[in-house]
Amino acid sequence: MSRYSVVSLDMFQTLVNIEGRREHVWRPILQQHYSEERALELGSLLLRSYYETAAEVREKGSFWTSKEIYSRGFRQVFRQHGVDFDDMQAVDILFAQHRLSALYEDTERFMEKVCQDYQVCIVSDTDTLMLPEFYLNYPVTLFTSEKYRSYKNDSRNLMFHEVVTHYGAAPEQIIHIGDTPSDVLGAARAGITSCWINRTGACWEHTVKPDYTVASLDECYGLL
Repeated sequence: MSRYSVVSLDMFQTLVNIEGRREHVWRPILQQHYSEERALELGSLLLRSYYETAAEVREKGSFWTSKEIYSRGFRQVFRQHGVDFDDMQAVDILFAQHRLSALYEDTERFMEKVCQDYQVCIVSDTDTLMLPEFYLNYPVTLFTSEKYRSYKNDSRNLMFHEVVTHYGAAPEQIIHIGDTPSDVLGAARAGITSCWINRTGACWEHTVKPDYTVASLDECYGLL
């Protein structure tokens, strides 16, 4: 008998890969000024702005949607680098490309298997409009930061507590699989077993360690 009754999953860089959509985000924004190098530079600045703003909002105990955070980020990047483009239109492009993120090679077979044997949910620090709709093909419950106005591992850690409450399961009967420190640290704070999916060979740099580390979803079967 499995030790877990619930499998909780992050979305981006766990089930789907957003990295391949960079050109499709920045080409319509930069138009004739587009280059791969410029897209990489501005994309990195946008992501840095996102994390800085999210951290600032967390520290204040407040909440902004992903749309609000990215809108601010685009405004900053456009102003600093002389890009003449509407920030809200840029957010619409970004969200559309998130929805088109490619599934990893192991995602569909993993979802087919775990949805047969476990209760499954997706826990994502995003607005619902950003999510690829493939998850609608599976009997999963969705938890988004937009819906609960909370981020994974923020001061309230509401996202993971809501997962525990929703299923009425003991935290140790839930395993959460995700690629970020917030996935691991937030799950650990809620008493949920944490599994860090490290598809890129990164180094873990936090005092609290994940209960498990895997390089792919295929490696998770033996843990369940």
